[in-house]
Amino acid sequence: MNIYRNKINQDIIKTSFLTIDEMHPRMDQQSWNCDIKTSYNLTDNILNIQELWNLKFEILNNIYQYMTQTGKFFEGFIKNSWVNVYEKGFYQEFHNHKDDIVKYICGVVYFTETSSAIEFGIDDRITHQPEVGDILIFKDNDLHRVLPQQGDNKRISLAFNYQLTAIWKGIK
Repeated sequence: MNIYRNKINQDIIKTSFLTIDEMHPRMDQQSWNCDIKTSYNLTDNILNIQELWNLKFEILNNIYQYMTQTGKFFEGFIKNSWVNVYEKGFYQEFHNHKDDIVKYICGVVYFTETSSAIEFGIDDRITHQPEVGDILIFKDNDLHRVLPQQGDNKRISLAFNYQLTAIWKGIK
């Protein structure tokens, strides 16, 4: 399992968090067989909100770094993005972002300090304890889950799917 890890510029994290925090009360509870509040009821691509464009560009830069690291270059775009808010006891079950028709590069960015861990894989588990500004990028078929949020602080993250439209063939 190839999981890319990096840090997003802290100033961009802070300004993006202010926008997200302002929207938080309008986010609905969503059930994907778990407890979570999400921005999906507001928009299917929150990174298209102008106040989050700097974050979007940082994410795209990290996607390009991920492609460099893996040696696989794709044309594509951020198809959808959403904020997840985990209150005390909220969690996300094992899932992936695999689609029958399209392929994605997936990722998550973290905004809060006291965040529960994310786990990848069933047999050979990889656990990451997120910190503010962390970005993780991974393949769409990688199983992952979020462990229950402990304490009274909220765990706030932004997830995204980068849709692959074509494999870059290079110069011949």
